[in-house]
Amino acid sequence: GLNSPLKIFYSDQDKEVFLKKLKEMLIKYSMICHTYCLMDNHYHLFIKTTQPNLSQGIHYLNSSYANWFGNKHQIIGPIFQGRFKSILVDADNYALILSAYIHLNPLRAGTIRQLEDYPWSSYLDYLNLRKSDISNIDPSFVLNLIDDNTFKSIKKYREYVIKYQDMEDPLKRSYHHIALGSETFIEKIKEKIENLGRRREIPSIRTISKYDVDIIITKMSQVLNIERRMIFYKKRGNLNRSLAIYLIKRFTPLSLSKIGELFKMDYSAVSQAAKRFEQK
Repeated sequence: GLNSPLKIFYSDQDKEVFLKKLKEMLIKYSMICHTYCLMDNHYHLFIKTTQPNLSQGIHYLNSSYANWFGNKHQIIGPIFQGRFKSILVDADNYALILSAYIHLNPLRAGTIRQLEDYPWSSYLDYLNLRKSDISNIDPSFVLNLIDDNTFKSIKKYREYVIKYQDMEDPLKRSYHHIALGSETFIEKIKEKIENLGRRREIPSIRTISKYDVDIIITKMSQVLNIERRMIFYKKRGNLNRSLAIYLIKRFTPLSLSKIGELFKMDYSAVSQAAKRFEQK
């Protein structure tokens, strides 16, 4: 989650844009979001990653939203204060209590009287009161921990959340704010920390996403029945090139500068090319 002393959402439109950016981030970095909640000055995400790219994904989310927010409200300077806090979670044992705690945020803050009245969390998705526009939002993992029967699991989840609305922050039980889980889980994390030392995430172009750059180019070549080199052909009006740039920007975590290196163009030109294609 990320907390800020200042408001990061002024209006419902701000929250809608943030959720749109969240959707982009989940797709781009091959992540699943089990639970989310947006408050006026912070947000919480319970995310499952498939690659070691959480920091990169959150940076993308925060920076893309902050750029929009700053332009919209004529704000100069950083929107988010400090680094986001991330904790590894033993999902099998702590997913239920963590998702409930996240969903209870607006109730604890006194924003609403009942959670069903708050649209800016995944709680309504859990109760099947709406279908999320975000394809990578997945309540089923948590609900299946309660009961295999969907109807029963939804009913029991709602009862659980109501019962524990005064619960203590489960993250206080975490190991040095690094991991939350059983003793066995914590020991495994300790081993990994010792083995890795202080090595940071080192994402590579080849392994970081299920949507590999080479796969995108190959598929385009096959579907459009054109040679690969024609996709990279630097000619004004080359829609195949613009399409490739758009797909790589949307479905891989490559930065604009890295995409620019692939297509021999400036990072700002990459952004413009992707936007032009999206608007067509």
